[in-house]
Amino acid sequence: MKDKTLLIVTTVPETLMTILATQPGFLNQSFKVHLASSGAGEMQKLSAREGVPVHEVTMQRGMSPFRDLVSIFAMCRLLRKLKPDVVHSYTPKAGMVAMVAGFLCRVPVRVHTFTGLIFPTQTGVKQKLLINIDRLICFCATRIVPEGRGVKKDLVEYSITRKPLDVIGHGNIAGVDLDYFRPGIDEVDDKSRALVAALNIASTDFVFCYVGRLNRDKGLKELGLAFKALPDTARLILVGGLDSAAPVDDATLQLFRDHDRIHVLGFQADIRVALATSNVLVLPSYREGFPNVVLQAGALGKPAVVTNISGSNEIIEPGLNGWVVPSKDAYALQVAMAQAMVTPKVELEALGKFARSRIAERFDQAAHRVRMKDFYLQELGLD
Repeated sequence: MKDKTLLIVTTVPETLMTILATQPGFLNQSFKVHLASSGAGEMQKLSAREGVPVHEVTMQRGMSPFRDLVSIFAMCRLLRKLKPDVVHSYTPKAGMVAMVAGFLCRVPVRVHTFTGLIFPTQTGVKQKLLINIDRLICFCATRIVPEGRGVKKDLVEYSITRKPLDVIGHGNIAGVDLDYFRPGIDEVDDKSRALVAALNIASTDFVFCYVGRLNRDKGLKELGLAFKALPDTARLILVGGLDSAAPVDDATLQLFRDHDRIHVLGFQADIRVALATSNVLVLPSYREGFPNVVLQAGALGKPAVVTNISGSNEIIEPGLNGWVVPSKDAYALQVAMAQAMVTPKVELEALGKFARSRIAERFDQAAHRVRMKDFYLQELGLD
């Protein structure tokens, strides 16, 4: 197997540094793995950690036809040099660049994973353009992998491709490290107690936690409106940096900064501390592929309030490990959060225990990596 070369492509190295962390290193035991992404700053660090070569191919997020052509030509040069047996892309721009280049260079196995679809929430000309880009990706790929059942449903309903669409396992692209994300780690608990003291959180307070970019499509406007209507014992911790490409509206951002019971922590390298400090995760997104933070919170024994969208509704089952509400509905979100606050402690703990068991059963990182190895072997005809 080591004579087969696998090239994994993402638009930015952050995906490889966080979500896909250590997966390339594992796969390198069976294949000759190479990575390609934008951003020279992280390349050496990424290569050293994974133990595989990393190549820079500049890719511009957003719509930029001329720069996209430059990126495709640069990817073609890399493919001619490496001659991979498999090229696998994640994220939209990497998909377009890698699949078109892979098609032109006749890479035998060309896989794209749709980790989340943008076009269902768009309208008009922009939606048509995004649909056509995704159709181009699918045309050039030999195998299409939807990250979850919801993504698969949208690909079918919008007639993006007629090629087979099979979710790997129960969905998600990486799984969860159940040892890293587990309750009762002394270091995490110590830092959590320090955070509680720093934020002056009382033992009678109920703490919600949001983790993600401060992006307008994450439902933060509705979260702000819902939180304002909750009792004074409610607290909200926000973890994540401001997304300059699609920022939260000014009024919501001002509310987050001014409200004395909302705590904006910014980007945190270790989100376990904030999650350990909270009672319930809240993720009111308008769209997701398959949200890792809901899996991670569940592994830590935290139930979640999520919106009824792809990915989130594939993880959370009302009454078992959390609450599911309509997206863009601040009142429904407020009602669910209020219900969480009055849930007896023993019931809340039961929800958390089920959440942990469900993640262990379906989304264990170790099991997912084996599935990925088997997937590549199957695509190569070596299973």
